[in-house]
Amino acid sequence: MTKFLSTLILIFSSFSFANSNHEFSNFFNSFERLSANFTQSTYNNTGTLLANSSGTLLFKRPQQLIWHTLIPNEQILLLNNTELWLVDIELEQASLMQTTDLTQTPLYWLINRPSNISHTPQYIHTKDKINWYSTQQANQLSFGFKDNTLQAITLNNELDQTILVTFNSVAINPNIKTSAFELNLAPEFDVLR
Repeated sequence: MTKFLSTLILIFSSFSFANSNHEFSNFFNSFERLSANFTQSTYNNTGTLLANSSGTLLFKRPQQLIWHTLIPNEQILLLNNTELWLVDIELEQASLMQTTDLTQTPLYWLINRPSNISHTPQYIHTKDKINWYSTQQANQLSFGFKDNTLQAITLNNELDQTILVTFNSVAINPNIKTSAFELNLAPEFDVLR
C-alpha cells in the first residue's frame, strides 16, 4: 500500500510540474488584448527599496502598448507598431525613442507568442503560491503566475537593481479602442524626435 501511495504521489507531482511548465505559454497564447493595473518597485543590490510607482497597462497585439505611470509622476510609454514614445505629462514633453533589441525586455514576451519563440521561459520554482518562469537571460528576467494569470515580472537592470512589477485587475481580451494607442498631445507639448 505504501508503494502504491508513493507511486501515486510521484505521478501527481509530475503531473502538477508538467502542467505548471505550460502555464507561461498558455497565458501568453490566450490573448490578443490585455489590461491591468501595476505597481513597480525598484530595489538596490542589498534589497533596500529605492522607488515605487504605479499605473495602468493596455496592450494589443501585434505591437501596441500603453504603460501609463500615474504615481509619483505621470508618464506614458506608448508603443504603436514601430514608434516608441516617452511622454512626460508634467514636463509637457514627448520623445520618440529608438527601438532596438527588445529581446531583453518584458515587452518582447508580450509582442511574441510563445508558439513563435524558440526558447520560452522555463519553470524554476514556486514561492508564496506564485509560479516563477525564467528566461535564463543575463538580466534574470522572470515572470510570476498565480492561478494561471500573470502576477509579477522581475528583472535586474544595468545598475544592479532589481525591478519588481506586480499586477492586479488583469483583464484578458477587454475592449480597447484602436485610437487609445494614438499619440495625442496638447499644442504646448515639446516633441523630440
